[in-house]
Amino acid sequence: MAENEKKFIEAHAHPRMNYARSLTEPESPDEMLDLLDRYLQLAPVMVPPQSSDDTHSPTLWHPDLHLDNVFVDPESKQITRIIDFQSAALLPLFYQCGVPTMFRHQGPVSGDMTIWPKRPDNYHSLEQDEKEMIDNLIGSECLHKYYLAITHNKNPRHWAALQLQDDVRTQPACIVQNVWKDCDVFFLRRALIRIVQGWKDLCLDSDPCPVSFNEQEMALFAHEEENRGYVSEILTLFRNKWRLPPDGSIESARFDEIRNELTRMRNAFVGAADNEEDRLLAEKLWPYQDTTDI
Repeated sequence: MAENEKKFIEAHAHPRMNYARSLTEPESPDEMLDLLDRYLQLAPVMVPPQSSDDTHSPTLWHPDLHLDNVFVDPESKQITRIIDFQSAALLPLFYQCGVPTMFRHQGPVSGDMTIWPKRPDNYHSLEQDEKEMIDNLIGSECLHKYYLAITHNKNPRHWAALQLQDDVRTQPACIVQNVWKDCDVFFLRRALIRIVQGWKDLCLDSDPCPVSFNEQEMALFAHEEENRGYVSEILTLFRNKWRLPPDGSIESARFDEIRNELTRMRNAFVGAADNEEDRLLAEKLWPYQDTTDI
């Protein structure tokens, strides 16, 4: 995958602005190629140890199971067909498994299956829109945890593979495909840094780590991480309060309401800047940018 990504970048990639990293210096394809070379050096440690749960066997996986792709007979309640298989792949289970889109909660989910979300003590004194937001979040998290509970009880192989999803070893391989096209360079860099920092624990009997990141690279990474943290807070706010996904898509009935609220929040976000440079940064970082694309 990394070799294919290198070929794509060499043939098609051009410098582009990544304002979370710099307002003036573009993100370079050469930097991305260097990052992919480091990925290849670290690749041997990215495969988790074999276990009796068979998490490594090639498995056909549909990566986009949402409600529009699954057809159910309304009388029998049985699945009659699944569509949109163009991204399905036959790969090791640990590499591509996950909670399907239709069940996945967009916020944090407690790993303790004995603890389920509940309403706050002051729920009955809240405004109706606040109650709806809380109920939506609780319902979404409960659905996610219910899926995990069913998986744990009925599909132990998938459950074992899910336990590897946050593993330092496996994250880079889950990001590297289409990393340039998907603008996931930051996340691949972060995943590789985690491997370098945890090398001694990952490779107890190995030689010193063959990859390193210098002080300037780490400073740039920390700067981008901080800026992306601001964006993440905005996305979380709109997801939790107005059920707005990161791509900004919304049903037409709520369009004017959400657009007005976005305008108000954007003006407040930009207006809080201390100087012209910070104001420009805030404008560029704002996640819901106007577009002329149709």
